[in-house]
Amino acid sequence: MIISRLWRLLGASPPLLLALLVGKLWLTGTLSYYVNDRTAWIVLLGALLFALIGLVGVRAALRPGAEAPSIWKTLAFLLPVMIGLLLPARPLSAATGQASSLGSLQLASHMSSGNSGDQFGTWIGDLATHPDPGWWQGQHVTLVGFVSLQDGLPRHSFIVARFLITHCVVDASLFGFPVQIDRAQIPPDGAWVQVTGTFGQRYWTDPSGQQWPVIQGRRIAAVTIPSSPYLSP
Repeated sequence: MIISRLWRLLGASPPLLLALLVGKLWLTGTLSYYVNDRTAWIVLLGALLFALIGLVGVRAALRPGAEAPSIWKTLAFLLPVMIGLLLPARPLSAATGQASSLGSLQLASHMSSGNSGDQFGTWIGDLATHPDPGWWQGQHVTLVGFVSLQDGLPRHSFIVARFLITHCVVDASLFGFPVQIDRAQIPPDGAWVQVTGTFGQRYWTDPSGQQWPVIQGRRIAAVTIPSSPYLSP
């Protein structure tokens, strides 16, 4: 009898656990790793609805004679939620394989970053408004992003990159600038770094034919992941 009741409660638990997962991400400030800040309220509303559904399911499971849930349906919902609860939250980076090339410059205008003082989105937006190479020459820049090792880059170069998220990580597009360094060792793929340098005369043409101004890197330092790691349109 007790085992049967526990099994029914387990079958009713996935909606509650899903609501718990969203609550955990929200309280730890990592919900923005998966959705745009502007659409987070939709996810929170959905979590509230799942919590209500879960409570109704638990109440029904406690009734005498309630039907036992299907083991396969229970596991299909329970396992992904448990994995999400147990694994640490991480934003997209080069290691995810989400994108193998940089996004279109048509998306570059009116782009912003989530943190105060974060100029990454501003510099990307300037690509759309300042196509003249002369405007970039000599501009000093400091950017925080992750290392992306793209094919066809010049020697001793990498992309300092961020993902643009319109709604959630499913629609992510990669943006960034090539960074060329003289003697320092290139950081590992996916590492978050702060790059300080100057835009020079060189441009890099990616496989799609788009041109990106190259940063002559003067200082590369490891940093922690920003609380808002994505760009927003």
